[in-house]
Amino acid sequence: MDKRRAPGIGRNLFAMIAWQVGNYLVPLATFPYLTRILGPANFGILGYASAIAVYGVLWTEWGFNLSGPRAIVECRGDKTAINALIWSVISAKALLCFVSLVALGIVLHFDRHAVAALPVVLMSWIAVVSNVFTLNWVLQGVERFSLFATVSLVGRFVTLPLIFVFVKGPGDIAIAAAIQSFAPFLTGLFSLLMVRKLGLLGRPGLAWRPAFRRLSQGADMFVSTISVSLFGVTNTVMLGALCGPRQIGLYAAADRLKTVGNMIPAQINTVLYPRVSALMLDRPKAAARLTALGAVATLGITGIGVLVVVALSGFVTNVILGRGFGAAAPVLEVLCFATVFGNLAYLLGLQVLVPFASGKLRSMVMFLAGLLNIGLSFLLIPRFGARGAACAFLIAEAVILATFVSVIVGSARMRAHFTQLLRA
Repeated sequence: MDKRRAPGIGRNLFAMIAWQVGNYLVPLATFPYLTRILGPANFGILGYASAIAVYGVLWTEWGFNLSGPRAIVECRGDKTAINALIWSVISAKALLCFVSLVALGIVLHFDRHAVAALPVVLMSWIAVVSNVFTLNWVLQGVERFSLFATVSLVGRFVTLPLIFVFVKGPGDIAIAAAIQSFAPFLTGLFSLLMVRKLGLLGRPGLAWRPAFRRLSQGADMFVSTISVSLFGVTNTVMLGALCGPRQIGLYAAADRLKTVGNMIPAQINTVLYPRVSALMLDRPKAAARLTALGAVATLGITGIGVLVVVALSGFVTNVILGRGFGAAAPVLEVLCFATVFGNLAYLLGLQVLVPFASGKLRSMVMFLAGLLNIGLSFLLIPRFGARGAACAFLIAEAVILATFVSVIVGSARMRAHFTQLLRA
């Protein structure tokens, strides 16, 4: 692609921050309403169904949100190659979506909690199907972050008033799930239109062989991506199995608030990733400098966010969420502290380990840390409930960061990548 036409880092970061603010402005507008209308238990059922759907989204995504932008960069503005890439990814996602539907049927056969919440689960599953044709990863790869933000926000804001109009009581959980899933459906549709308008999406073709090749190439990214689900999403499901919907409600509410406080540092890595990937090809020193700046910014902004959220945790959980959510305050504090480790680990893993051909090591570390989180959750959840799940998450994130730092310090090539910044 033409680097001269690529928007600047500052503009991209501003667009992604605006996207993240808008992305969570809608939940912030509806979140307190849903917690009050549904209550902790019913809100927990909604969170449980959403967690099951997240597994389907992660499976269908297959890490293409990470491998896709890098593949777009490698195409270097060749529209024919980009079109072939897009359809191969869509074909791969369609195949994965079919497999996820089969898996959902198996889950419904054995999981009594899922069967009890069947209408909510099915409505939440609309997001999985929508992910097949969502092309935001293309907009990221060509660094059209302003378009990415616009496409995503339109879907969010269109569905905003529907929650207040149609969700009136605890019995409207399935309606709430359907409205929430309608937003990613609109996002997928708008992303298709935008990519086509850019001239990157042409006529479809038979792409099954390239699709399987994309699945093979993205396996490492998928393992690392699905490993993330062994943290928050799995903890939600385990809380449902071991403690019931009320603890799910407390954890889901705290996790949502934590995400709001973490929205700015989370976008730093999203914006820098395609630019660092491009710089690594011909300007490694500039890539190292950008990674270092990103790490400092991530650590500083995350620390400030943690202090603010923790200071206001009691007010937020008692006043904003409503009665019955006061016990979510200590859960929120632990989850916010975990973001200090998680954000920095994610940046180092994606912008240092992956470019230095350590993607498999990154994936394995994250997978093993996910298993550690599960083991700790089994020990802590029965005794401490949602707070125990948060503590397990914190420990696992800290282990990932410590391991990544050890790998970088122990590798002569990776050390040299950063020590070149000290040389004139």
